[in-house]
Amino acid sequence: MNDLSEFVVLNDTTLTTDSRRVAKHFKKLHKNVLRAFDQLDCSDEFRRLNFEPTLIEVPGPNGSTRMERIVRMTKDGFVFLAMGFRGSKAARIKEAYILAFNAMAEQLQRIGMSLWDQRLELEKKDATSFMWASFGSKLMLNRKHELPDIRETRERLQHDMEPGLFPTTATTH
Repeated sequence: MNDLSEFVVLNDTTLTTDSRRVAKHFKKLHKNVLRAFDQLDCSDEFRRLNFEPTLIEVPGPNGSTRMERIVRMTKDGFVFLAMGFRGSKAARIKEAYILAFNAMAEQLQRIGMSLWDQRLELEKKDATSFMWASFGSKLMLNRKHELPDIRETRERLQHDMEPGLFPTTATTH
């Protein structure tokens, strides 16, 4: 798991990771990460805001499934948990993880409302074009010429509105 985008996920509107991902990243047994979580000495309020213990269904022997406990956690929860891990690898991963969270949070803020405004204008243009096209063949021909641009712009806006962990090279549209 060298790509930290596999480590940080968007859960509703919150950036999170979970105890299985932490175990895999730190090359620890999952039960040891859960034990570290169980032994955290944090306030009930911090625990409630930053950790979500849950059960997930995982493959078992012979095609069966079983329930396994995992803990979803916010950036703050992860940092609190990971501060107890030791070693140079743990230090490098903690630094990279913090950078990854910050990069994704920055990217989400940059998206802002301007993309939504552009998308709303495009949808209005598309609806107007469709409406006028229904009134006659000349207007339908105009719609036929406008449609590729509308589709291309919609795809670009959709791509720009979907956050990625690592920004790609900027392109000018």
